[in-house]
Amino acid sequence: MPLKPKAARRDLVDGEVAAALRPFGAIVDLRSDSKDIGMLTFLVNWFRPGVRTAKSASDTAAPDTSIAFKPALVDELRAEHRDLLHLYKNLVAAHQRGDFDAAVLTLKRFTYALRAHLLKENLHLYVYLKHALRDDQESSALMGSMRVEMGKIGRVLNDFVTRYTTSPWDLEVRETLGGELGKIAEILSIRIQQEEEVLYPMYMHPSKYR
Repeated sequence: MPLKPKAARRDLVDGEVAAALRPFGAIVDLRSDSKDIGMLTFLVNWFRPGVRTAKSASDTAAPDTSIAFKPALVDELRAEHRDLLHLYKNLVAAHQRGDFDAAVLTLKRFTYALRAHLLKENLHLYVYLKHALRDDQESSALMGSMRVEMGKIGRVLNDFVTRYTTSPWDLEVRETLGGELGKIAEILSIRIQQEEEVLYPMYMHPSKYR
């Protein structure tokens, strides 16, 4: 199969990076300040062909992209899951004991960690798998459906943290948060279980897919 011209591959990757960033408007808003635009530019350039060494582009990249396989990625994502669960447990504990200052601080830390994790998955995992699994229709379809479902769950989680980090921290908000903590804990647990049991095992070195 002939390789796509470099310009075509660059356009393809740029489009996919932009698509991966789209659910995270709260993180990177193209209409906002130059710092956010600079972040997007960095992320786009990171995935463009020719940015890294020839070895990483040719030996460890998914087909037709320069998105390199990262041996430690799954371990990093699993560790981030543990951190997210720990932070969420601390949030619930702080809210239950009425320590609302600690609850606000923990919620902000959880928010930052969650958004960074979701962004990493979108950019480093899903885009890579889309290309790596292109010749495996069954796995590709499974990954695609999971990406849609995980995207829905990610938006629920993102809406949750956005709502409670942008609202006045009054009594009504505190009581509403208490009513949502159990539901969000279940959503978070389901996402983590599905990703670790089904999605992460699909992520391999390019040579493993041949």
